[in-house]
Amino acid sequence: MANDPQTLLRLFSIHGMGARRMFNLHSVFPDLADVFRAGKRDLCAVPGIDQAMAQKILAGWDDHFVETQLKILESGPFRMISYFDREYPALLRKIFTPPILLFLQGEIREPDEDAIAVVGTRKATPYGKEIATELVRGLVAANLTIVSGFARGIDTVAHRAALQAGGRTIAVLGNGVDRVYPPENRGLRDEIVKSGAYCSEFPFETKPDAVNFPRRNRIISGLSLGTIVVEAGQKSGALLTAYFANDQNREVFALPGRATDQKSAGCNRLIQKGAKLVSCVDDILDEIDAIRKFPTQPRQLQMDFSLEADETGIYDLLSRDPKHIDQITAESGKNTNEVLAILLSLELKGAVQQLAGKMFIRVG
Repeated sequence: MANDPQTLLRLFSIHGMGARRMFNLHSVFPDLADVFRAGKRDLCAVPGIDQAMAQKILAGWDDHFVETQLKILESGPFRMISYFDREYPALLRKIFTPPILLFLQGEIREPDEDAIAVVGTRKATPYGKEIATELVRGLVAANLTIVSGFARGIDTVAHRAALQAGGRTIAVLGNGVDRVYPPENRGLRDEIVKSGAYCSEFPFETKPDAVNFPRRNRIISGLSLGTIVVEAGQKSGALLTAYFANDQNREVFALPGRATDQKSAGCNRLIQKGAKLVSCVDDILDEIDAIRKFPTQPRQLQMDFSLEADETGIYDLLSRDPKHIDQITAESGKNTNEVLAILLSLELKGAVQQLAGKMFIRVG
C-alpha cells in the first residue's frame, strides 16, 4: 500500500529528514516506497536532498525505531495519520510547517475544524481559572471544539471545562501519546479520548523535554480558528502560541489584566500589538462566526427587557465593558446591598451577566 505506516516511519526515522524534505520527496515519488528504490542521482534531483541526505536514505532506516513504533501502533489504542491522508485536519494542513505525522488516541472529526485554542500560564490565579472556565462553557455552547496543550494551569482548566460542558476538546502534547504529562492528568486524558483527541507529532516513547513544547504550540494554533490567551507573563509559552496564530493568519484574543499584574503582562502586551480584547464570549464569536465551517444560527443581538424604574437606572450604567460592583454602586448613589439586589433581578431577566471578580456587563 502506498504511503503505509511502515514506509512513512522508515523515512521519518532518517536523521535530518524533516517534514519539508518528506513533502518534496512525495512531490517526486507519490508512492514514497519508491524513494528506497531510487538511485542517488534521482534522489539528488529532489529539492532539499543533497548528496549527504541521499546517502542517508540509501543507507537505510532505523530498524529498531520503526519496529518499536509499529509494535505500539498494533498493540495499543493509538493511531497514526499522515499529511497525505484524507482525514488529516484541514486547518492544520494550511499552516506553513504542518507536521508530516500525527500520533493520536481518540478522534479528530470534521466538526472539530470549528475550534478555538485556549492557553495560558501554568500558575493560574483563581480569577484566571474562573474566567477561562466561563469562556470555555460559552464556546462549547456555541458548538466550538476547545484545543489546548494539556499543561498544568489554564490548559488543564480549559480541557476540563469543555468536558464538563459536554463539549469536545483536543490536547496537543510535547511528548509521545503513550505517555501522560503531567502525570496527575491521567484521568483527564482518559476523558479527553472519549470526547476528542490526545495527539502529538512526536513519536511514541518521546519524553516531555522542554524543547518540545514551543514546537507543539504551532499545532495548537494550527488546529484552531483563533487563540485566546488567558493570563500570561512576559515570557509565557502561551505567547508563542499567539505569535504562531498571528503568523498563520488566525485570530488572536487576550484577556486583559491589571497594569501591575505580572501574570497578565503578556496578555496586555498582546492587546497593545493588536490582539482583540476579550471581556465575554461574544467578543470571540463576533470575530469567528463568519469564518466557521459549520456556522450557528445568527445570535440575537437585542432583547426586549421589561424593567422597573430602579432596574433601568442600574442597567443604563452598564455596557459591554465589565464594570465592578463598587463603581456601579458609586455611580448609582445607592448602597451596595440595594445594587446587588437589583443586579440579581436583572441577571434573572437575562439583561445582565456577572463575570468573575464581581464584574458586570450589559447583555442586550
